[in-house]
Amino acid sequence: MKECRMIRKSSFYFIGLKWTGTYEAAAHGGIQPVIQASKDRLHELKLTNEHSNLIGLSYHDRIDGFTYYIGTEAIKSQPIPPDMHGIIIPSHDYAITEHKGQHAWKSYEQLYRWLDDQGYQINGYGLDHLDVYPMDYDPFKMNPSLTIGVPIKSSRSLD
Repeated sequence: MKECRMIRKSSFYFIGLKWTGTYEAAAHGGIQPVIQASKDRLHELKLTNEHSNLIGLSYHDRIDGFTYYIGTEAIKSQPIPPDMHGIIIPSHDYAITEHKGQHAWKSYEQLYRWLDDQGYQINGYGLDHLDVYPMDYDPFKMNPSLTIGVPIKSSRSLD
């Protein structure tokens, strides 16, 4: 079993592109071109450096699908280009796990089981989960290597 643990992530400002679609479209690679386009735009706008991560924000905002933003942390004072979105992500406690290879859904399932076993409650409002990829992630050629984070209600103390 992969290690699952809790972290606290401070509030941050996010800039990225938006994809909206069905679960089926996502499973068939519908998000991949948007991931690449976001990486290209972030580089073009000089919003990344060697310490930057590519961040995915998933909002399950309807029955048959979800909205996924893919971008990076940025400075709030930066202007947002018209094709991009700026989002303030509040400080949160997250349950996290690392995933490498295909079938990321298995890591999500494991993380949700761990949360249930530990007695944590998922924050049921807003952001459903975030994904953190290395900036060199190639959505067309590489198996994903990412950190998966699920925001939880702060009902337990984090050591």
